[in-house]
Amino acid sequence: MARRRKSEGNEGVNLDSLMDAMTNVVAVLILVLLLVQADVGQKVVQFLEGLLPASEQQVSESQAKKGALEQKKAEFQKLLLEEAPRPEEVELEQRQLALLEKSLKENQDLLADLNELKDLERKIKNERDQEATETRRIQEEIARLEALLDQTKVEKVDPTIVGIPASRPIPKNAEIYYALVIGDRVHFIDPWSPLELFEKEFRKAKRDFPNQRIRQQGADRYIYQPGPIVEHFANFDFNNARKQQIKLVARPTSTRLHLVVTPDAKEGGTSFEQLRARGSLFETILNKLRGNSRAVLMFYVHPNSFNTYLEARRMSDRAKVAAGWEIRGSSTYTIRIEDIEIQRQQEPIPSQPGPERPPSLPQKID
Repeated sequence: MARRRKSEGNEGVNLDSLMDAMTNVVAVLILVLLLVQADVGQKVVQFLEGLLPASEQQVSESQAKKGALEQKKAEFQKLLLEEAPRPEEVELEQRQLALLEKSLKENQDLLADLNELKDLERKIKNERDQEATETRRIQEEIARLEALLDQTKVEKVDPTIVGIPASRPIPKNAEIYYALVIGDRVHFIDPWSPLELFEKEFRKAKRDFPNQRIRQQGADRYIYQPGPIVEHFANFDFNNARKQQIKLVARPTSTRLHLVVTPDAKEGGTSFEQLRARGSLFETILNKLRGNSRAVLMFYVHPNSFNTYLEARRMSDRAKVAAGWEIRGSSTYTIRIEDIEIQRQQEPIPSQPGPERPPSLPQKID
């Protein structure tokens, strides 16, 4: 009989390794649980030990809060036991709520209008205060001017008959001199002497002045640079003994030089009181002009010195010096030097179109 072989598929499975692993895991978990419990217990002990005992005030406050919470709890329980509102009561409450919301919106609109009114009131008050301040300032200025007017000495001027003057043109060969009447002083202006001195000095030094020569039929045209000329005449002595400052000026938009004569407003010229005294400076000048048959004296009168002009005009009429006058507010006199052309440094601003001005009238004597 043949031997029976052992079946290879019936061999048993060894579970020892699996059991060891599971045992180790369970042991580790137990150890972790023990450590966690020990740490939690320690933390609880530390927390309890770290708690400070409550003060009497804290205990009373806590009891008060507890009582309030219990009262609210009782109220809520009472509400839970009450019957639910009927539909008509709910509808009534909804209508009242709608009315309250509408009233609230209207009140908000009224409040906004009230704020705007308050802002407007503050603005009007500020404007009123500013106007009151300005009014007080004007009243104080009027009072000050009235006080000055009361203290101002009224000059007595001999009555003068004023009529339409028999004006006539100034002769072409006339030598026109000027008198600035301003600040109750008469400042005599001689434009010929400083112009003659300037031309004499310019002829001496004109080779040192840069210029552009333009050849043309007849006499050539020379255009000078204004800077060196003005610098040369900055400290030039024009031999003026009437306390007048004479300065050479090159205006940026002009092609001609100008001599600007500025009198001394306080010490120069002849005052109104000095005009009435014999032998005054202005009387001496009139005596010199009387000997020149071509002399014409043109008065430039400031509106604040008309009485002074009348006195000076009487003197010129008595001296039989031909004269005329114009109203001007300038305190300087400008002499335009026509014979020398300079380079314009800046283009003039174009004039804006406006109403047509009447042509200027020529100067006349009367």
